[in-house]
Amino acid sequence: MWWRYFILIMLQTSTLAAGQAMFKLFLNRVHRNEFEWSWAYIKDLTIQNGLIILGMIAFFLSSLLLWTYALKKLPFSQAYPLSSLSFIFGMILAYFMFSEAIPFTRWIGVFLIVAGCFLISMK
Repeated sequence: MWWRYFILIMLQTSTLAAGQAMFKLFLNRVHRNEFEWSWAYIKDLTIQNGLIILGMIAFFLSSLLLWTYALKKLPFSQAYPLSSLSFIFGMILAYFMFSEAIPFTRWIGVFLIVAGCFLISMK
């Protein structure tokens, strides 16, 4: 039974990281130097690039659907720390999508997060 919740958390955190990656791709393609907090500016950028829509869909799926279900089924003290797996998915996406160098110290951090999630998921 625990594997269902593990799959749920993995799906939720990977979808969350994918949404962040879509926003990063979107922002990398924006050729404007400054960001404006105006509806017209945001509307223009949104219409120009579908990546922001994909990112919003990923956030919707991750936050409203998957995360809500996870909170319903798991204790908060277990579910919330497991959401740190999104950092790992984000780092993996940074490596493959953005060709970012990942120093050894960050891989140690990944190991510590995974170890912590393993300990948290034990009953």
